[in-house]
Amino acid sequence: MEVGDSREVDRHSSKMERLLIDRGLQHLLTASPLVIWEIISDASRNIISLMKSDPYKHLQHSLDIWHKAKKLTTSLSDIAKTPGCRGLLQWIRPIVNHFWWCCSTCKGSVERLLKRWMGILYHINNKHVWAGGRCRHSEEHETECSNWLQRDTVVFKNLRMLVTNRDWCGSMKFYTNCRQTWAVENFFSHTLLHYCPKQKSYGYDAYHIRNMLAVMDHNNHLGRMPLVGQDGEVYAKGQVSRRTKQWVAYEEKAPKDFKYIPELMAACMRATYGVSETKFRKSRKSMSLDSIAKNLSGETNPGSRILLAKMQSRKKTGPAAKESC
Repeated sequence: MEVGDSREVDRHSSKMERLLIDRGLQHLLTASPLVIWEIISDASRNIISLMKSDPYKHLQHSLDIWHKAKKLTTSLSDIAKTPGCRGLLQWIRPIVNHFWWCCSTCKGSVERLLKRWMGILYHINNKHVWAGGRCRHSEEHETECSNWLQRDTVVFKNLRMLVTNRDWCGSMKFYTNCRQTWAVENFFSHTLLHYCPKQKSYGYDAYHIRNMLAVMDHNNHLGRMPLVGQDGEVYAKGQVSRRTKQWVAYEEKAPKDFKYIPELMAACMRATYGVSETKFRKSRKSMSLDSIAKNLSGETNPGSRILLAKMQSRKKTGPAAKESC
């Protein structure tokens, strides 16, 4: 496992991201038995720039479609909030679904993806066959929709500007394989935050060990099935999306059993029983980082009382204190 520290790059988080991605790719390409031909990531400029340089030019770089769809939802919601565009609200989910469909059916072709993506401008105008293309849905679907958008309306013109945006269309090459990073996202959001919450600080070794525990938890509970009730139905939670104002549902997973914990505790006891405390020291990496700086701020702690006094003095001389006077 590779755990980085911002002290290695003078406490620049953007440089830290690039450094760790570079280390991971170097390991995969030189030391790993796996054959790598595609890398999936979020839309970080650092990663996109890194993948364009040697020795990674030959790799296919795909971006997470979920984040792109989320950005599309936000952009559509912003348009719907403008005067005269409220009618777009009911079209947000169909447009986002259409984007997913375009990416999943383009078979790696950017031209096919863009051609199908532009078709949404005809569909919402109740035109399902046009020069060079047609809708792929059934004829029954045409009769189900009634709130079509007219081409001379403000909402349609704003939507057309978004659909045909040069930057948006130029980034479609990253989504032709319809990839997602949900597994990594799930690890960070549901597992790692329980072991390494950002509200607390840790030394390098402690953070490393907590990451190892998080990986064990994640890997041992990776195949959990949905929670099923006595009637055989899967438990689900429903909630309203703040952006689209529509209901969405999520399956509940079976609770974790942590069956690996007793064996892990026994292994720890066997490894540490009878060993002197002097044998347990900081790792070389931790001592190397401490030689750069004792903490991530780069400065020594002036003392809690001094910091508290400064905070109290700011409260006394702040805007609230002036108003009360």
